[in-house]
Amino acid sequence: MITPERGALLAVFQARLGYTFHNIALLNQALTHRSYAYEVSESDGDYERLEFLGDAALGLLVSAYVFTTQATAREGQLSQLRARLVRRKDSLLAAALEAVVAAIYLDGGLQQTQEVFWRCFLSTIEQCTSAMPDGDYKGLLQTQTLSIFGCIPTYQVLREEGPAHQKTFHVQLTLNHEYQCVGIGRSKKAAEQHAAKQLIELLQQTRA
Repeated sequence: MITPERGALLAVFQARLGYTFHNIALLNQALTHRSYAYEVSESDGDYERLEFLGDAALGLLVSAYVFTTQATAREGQLSQLRARLVRRKDSLLAAALEAVVAAIYLDGGLQQTQEVFWRCFLSTIEQCTSAMPDGDYKGLLQTQTLSIFGCIPTYQVLREEGPAHQKTFHVQLTLNHEYQCVGIGRSKKAAEQHAAKQLIELLQQTRA
């Protein structure tokens, strides 16, 4: 049973979401913790079963986004990027998000779910895609070059500048005696990442 107070909160949530449920009980269930459902009689249930379905739906939406937007990426690179985007911490907030996604899917279908999800999270996902943390560029490049060329890049420090506590490293990346990029960073690792990022961008342009 949905009380008037609860109904008012659900109405506010729907307005923020930009989607009005045909079956409001689905949204109520998605936002109900198991402990609350156990204590309240005539409850619509809790979010845990919906979380299971929502996890799969999110995986599909993100996979479709990665496949569509990364036209030159290989299968291994797509898999790594998808894993980064769907990676999450186990928390009540993450579980509730998955449950809400499932509730929209059951209420309005996949098209409505996709529209709501992208409207709410597209800008965040785009930022996550374009701002990869240190460590990803080398890994993504290695996966890509193994698939395309059958080999991996090599890295060589060209020179170091500055005092010991504030060095700047210049690292040359060489791939298959065909591509060379020079990365600059405050550490050897950072310079390697910079060089790998440049080559990823270059390969996307030359192989588009």
